[in-house]
Amino acid sequence: MLFAREELASDIELILRGDDYSAEALAHLFINLRQAMASGLEGINRTSNTLRAAIDLTYPHSRAHSAGLKLYRLSLGGHLRGEDEPVTLISSAVERGSAKARAAQASAPVKKGVSDKTDLPQRRRGHAEGAEG
Repeated sequence: MLFAREELASDIELILRGDDYSAEALAHLFINLRQAMASGLEGINRTSNTLRAAIDLTYPHSRAHSAGLKLYRLSLGGHLRGEDEPVTLISSAVERGSAKARAAQASAPVKKGVSDKTDLPQRRRGHAEGAEG
């Protein structure tokens, strides 16, 4: 990752607060991500890990989290039918979504000249180095 998880969490909190400093915090994050990607394959991998963590840290602020918490509380109170229990609902949706993602990945056209996914970040880096900005 590009930052300590706690630092990233603090930045995300600041960005989501929506005050006068939010835009600058977001711009600062974008600049760091861009610089890391421009530094090469290691920077691209660190950026990917940072973005993955950022998604995890953003989740508690999402509507999905809020809805999940409401569902969980209803479950704890014994107000749901078996098929509406959080684990049942979520597991079924994850299974369907995963199957769809696997099918899409399997049917995706293979790019000419790319033998495997390990080539892709190097190709992108080489392409981006020639671009301005």
